[in-house]
Amino acid sequence: LRLDPEYECVLQVVWPAREDRRWVGTPEFMAREQLEHSRHVGAQIEATHSLASFGTGTAIAALAERLSDARTFHRVRAAAASALGELISPADDFAALHALARYVRRQHCDGTGLLLPLQFVPLDAADEDELAGRLGHYLTLRAVVEAIGRARDGQGHTPAAALSLLHELLDDSSNAANPCDEGFLLGSLVEAVGAARPRGGGAAAAGADADGGRAGEAGEAGGGGGAPPL
Repeated sequence: LRLDPEYECVLQVVWPAREDRRWVGTPEFMAREQLEHSRHVGAQIEATHSLASFGTGTAIAALAERLSDARTFHRVRAAAASALGELISPADDFAALHALARYVRRQHCDGTGLLLPLQFVPLDAADEDELAGRLGHYLTLRAVVEAIGRARDGQGHTPAAALSLLHELLDDSSNAANPCDEGFLLGSLVEAVGAARPRGGGAAAAGADADGGRAGEAGEAGGGGGAPPL
């Protein structure tokens, strides 16, 4: 039963049982069911917000499954990625960060672990479904990058594994075969690396070639500690 499913009423419901304002009043299992089975994009996004208030393995698993499901609308997948970013914590050995990294490895790497180029097809050579699917992958990856960029350990530092993955995405992917501009994704990558707080205090700098080539050098991720390799 959903109240005002089309969001026609101007109101905000606050549930006093928990202080976390992301929670929408449903138990975790109901939020998981809503995310998986609802056909309403708004309801699914609402469920990701609710699951972000639960730091459990089952909440992380439900969000990771929806993120990886190519049949799910890209806005829902992006919301799942953002929720996973909020759940990154050293308390569970960075389980949510590993879920985000698995998505990158499975969807955007070849069998050897090397990053695949982001390939779009020209607008006049793609059917509508193919173009929408590729655009959805692009927008989802951008949300994943932003979520990884928010990763912090217990001392407020960026885990070395998260920063290393961002550097890899920035340095090693190729756009040579892509007829479409990926400037928004590159902007998100640069912003995520630039906002990182590596252990040891060094700045995480990254640059791009003047002719629009791939990113050049990135700063060191810093010393020990943080999440294990992704």
